[in-house]
Amino acid sequence: MPRAKKAATDAAVETAEVKEEVKEVKAKKPAEKKAAKAKEPEVNVVVEYLDKNVAVKDLVEAVKEAYKANGNTDTIETIDVYYQPEYNKVYYVVNGKAQEEPVTV
Repeated sequence: MPRAKKAATDAAVETAEVKEEVKEVKAKKPAEKKAAKAKEPEVNVVVEYLDKNVAVKDLVEAVKEAYKANGNTDTIETIDVYYQPEYNKVYYVVNGKAQEEPVTV
């Protein structure tokens, strides 16, 4: 019986030593750098038609202003913009609801 106790004690000591070595190795490892998240590029879209240039961001701003000017107080969640450069008109849908009056830009 004493041999069995000694073997169990030796195994426990070895296990503790191995755990300690693993901790030391982990502590010595350099911290892995987190992968840099790819940043989306800034996009500027301009529509050119018959000597006229209109930036898409200007169309969106005009739609937002027109929506608020029509007395709408709802928070804008989605905007769909339909630009007809030949007529210089912007039709739009805000939050799934089509607006009656187009915007002239």
